[in-house]
Amino acid sequence: MKSKKIVSVLIVALVLSVALVGCGAKSGDSAGATKSTEAKLDADQTANILGYDYTSLDPAVVNDHESFTTLTNVDEGLMREVSKDGKTISILAGADKMTVSADHKVYTFHIRASKWSDGKAIRAQDYVYGWQRLANPKVSQDYLGMLNEMGVKGATDTGVAKPSDLGVKAIDDNTFQVTLNAPSAYFESTLNFKGLVPQREDIVKKLGDQYGQDFKGMVYNGPFVVSDHVKSAKVVYTKNDKYWDAANVKLTTVNAQIIDEPATYNKMFDAGELDMIKGDTDYTAALQKKATAGEISYFKGYDPSVYYYIFNNKTKALSNAKVRKALSLAYDRQVQINTVFKQHYVAEGLIPSKIMLGKVEYRTSVPEPLKTVKDDPKTLLAEGLKELGLSPDPSKITLKLLMPKATSLSTAQAQFIQAQYKKNLGINVSITYSVDQPSYFAARTKAEFDICAGGWGADYNDVISFFNVFTSKNGNNNGKYNNPAYDALIAKGKTELDTTKRLAIFKEAEEILVAKDAGVSPYYYKATNSFTQNYLKGAYVPLFGAWFDLKTAYISGK
Repeated sequence: MKSKKIVSVLIVALVLSVALVGCGAKSGDSAGATKSTEAKLDADQTANILGYDYTSLDPAVVNDHESFTTLTNVDEGLMREVSKDGKTISILAGADKMTVSADHKVYTFHIRASKWSDGKAIRAQDYVYGWQRLANPKVSQDYLGMLNEMGVKGATDTGVAKPSDLGVKAIDDNTFQVTLNAPSAYFESTLNFKGLVPQREDIVKKLGDQYGQDFKGMVYNGPFVVSDHVKSAKVVYTKNDKYWDAANVKLTTVNAQIIDEPATYNKMFDAGELDMIKGDTDYTAALQKKATAGEISYFKGYDPSVYYYIFNNKTKALSNAKVRKALSLAYDRQVQINTVFKQHYVAEGLIPSKIMLGKVEYRTSVPEPLKTVKDDPKTLLAEGLKELGLSPDPSKITLKLLMPKATSLSTAQAQFIQAQYKKNLGINVSITYSVDQPSYFAARTKAEFDICAGGWGADYNDVISFFNVFTSKNGNNNGKYNNPAYDALIAKGKTELDTTKRLAIFKEAEEILVAKDAGVSPYYYKATNSFTQNYLKGAYVPLFGAWFDLKTAYISGK
């Protein structure tokens, strides 16, 4: 056996994709380029779309889908997710070659000859610095343990004491090397994650506390740069002429308008003021009808994410598993789907369909744990309150429900769960709506709630991306769930290479988290409905980590 092998630049991630294409966008040659269509382009390559506000442009601190959407369009790591022949794959992007040692513990990447938006060369040292910041407890936040999750040598869930402790290094300006603790079944699938992009030390030091906030002072290495940002109003993206694959980026400007109310952005889409929106509740059916008539384009996909109610385990009443389980069983998930969301799929487990464990789709092999739970919620609540020494009268309990910004949808959801808990358990729920998305995520991270409506989308295509969230030291474990037995199973599942054994490990872990402890209460797996005007072609809706990727998008026939 040779000491090293060249790994294919195409790594199959998931047999599912949502590509918003007209004549078709081709993805991937051996150099990793994503070639745009040769269709006739309009002179004006400006797109106006429904946008999302970011909390920061600092890859080491962001944790939300909205911010990752911006990073997807302005930054690029070693690999990039694309659609090819109906499959979602990863292609080399910031790197143009990857080699793996014979023992599968050392990955070496040749960094592509490319430049930052200010014209300076992108170096292997920029990747080292970016990965070290992600593992720095003085900098990183919710993803502090990500490199440990990936199995990088020296990384822990609480970061590293010294940057040099981390198993990453620059062999020279063009060679970046990563050393793992042990062979990993999923390391390669993590390389699309946006926290793993390169970062410039000189820019971090220059901007100080404004790094990630001063969009004008930031440098970018992706298809676009942020040229304007007004909080809660708009994000403007402009083509990055220094991007290595700029020849295949056709849009020159993207005006991403931040609009909360579905009624508003649907009206603007109908008037031609927006070129791309997502489908929501009452409006999806009408949009589908227009798409069937050929008036607009409709793209239905599957979002590998799960939405759930987070229980704050530090709240006394919720520190008891029986009380949490009562809350998890006391609302009708299907009725919530039918009356509130009017789309999506009922969730009775943590892992959505299409998420893989090795070459096996996890959900087809492991039944959802809540399907077999038949306990009576009222009985569980009474037993739990007694064990806690609290009053048996549930009307004396008031739980604070944290919601995102008040919209027609979030209001309907909050009022639904409030009514269900009052009717089925006798518990009172007070509702707190956030001022905006950044405020919501801040309060969620600080656990300023008893119950929080939240969710998790996979960062990469392996079940560990979901399970690791609820380990006791994970920064995204907002409810502070803590079970040593669960932690031990997840640790074991990270290094186990045998698929059958990994399935058994994670099946047990899911049963503990969802059915036994009710550390979290899943309620739906998300469906994705995106609509575009017929002249916006080539846009891509990634499966992992973003609402849109406009690298291959273009305007034709407006």
